[in-house]
Amino acid sequence: MTWWCSARDVAWTWSWQAYPGVWVFVAALVLLYVAAIVMLGPRHTAPDQRSVPSGRIASFGFGILALWIATDWPVGALGAGYLLSVHTVQYLLYTFVAPPLILLGLPRWLPLVLEPRPKAWRVLRFFARPFVALVTVNAVLLVTHLPPVVDGFRRSQLGSFTIDLAWLFAGLIMWWPVLAPRPESGRLSEPWKIGYLFLTTIVPTIPAGFFVFSDFPIYALYELAPRVQGIAAGADQQAAGLLMKAGDPIIWLAMLAVFVRWSIREAKRDERDLAEHRRAAAKGRDGGEGTRAE
Repeated sequence: MTWWCSARDVAWTWSWQAYPGVWVFVAALVLLYVAAIVMLGPRHTAPDQRSVPSGRIASFGFGILALWIATDWPVGALGAGYLLSVHTVQYLLYTFVAPPLILLGLPRWLPLVLEPRPKAWRVLRFFARPFVALVTVNAVLLVTHLPPVVDGFRRSQLGSFTIDLAWLFAGLIMWWPVLAPRPESGRLSEPWKIGYLFLTTIVPTIPAGFFVFSDFPIYALYELAPRVQGIAAGADQQAAGLLMKAGDPIIWLAMLAVFVRWSIREAKRDERDLAEHRRAAAKGRDGGEGTRAE
């Protein structure tokens, strides 16, 4: 039984294939989310409030959908052993698309569940540090794109699953300082978020450069794989290099969203301060007029 997408030395066919392990993995994430809402939500919300707003549930659903698309047939099968460009699409979905949507879908009260557990809370806070998050996501990116790792791990179901899981783990860690449900669980302030997000765009340039400018295919796995739709290994690798930087627009949009949200909040704060100043000035004038009248 083939449970997870991995490299196969057979000609590519568009005939659908079942990967039950992918379905179990996706279903387990959904069940954990539902169980957390049903069992833990009432403890952390008022009786007249919903445990999770519908918008967050929708965001989590889209994140799981992106994860499913990246893992199941045909994207998962093509990326695991046929096309490096699709492998890169998987990386983008696992790191830049699914994690932010999943984190936006988490209930705001969820980190509170870990506060009574000091060890778990310390682990969360450790990985939420921007420096640790940057080192982790960049280390996972570079290690999982080393030729021995790709050529070796992608050939087995367990190895391919390990790479996919490492990408998801790194993506969640990368986005946590920006999208943590609660500020005290590791979220940065807005100016630091912008700088942090910019730093995440630097290291992916390294593998992208190798993919685009290398004279020969880097991975034997994708060089020797049966060709799909006549796409040559060299062209496939160059396309993968261009796609590797496709995560940058996602980061730029996130930076823009952070800046706009920060500007709106600062403008509202300035309006409140100005209104309080005017009320204080008016009160002072009224008091002065009352004194003169006496």
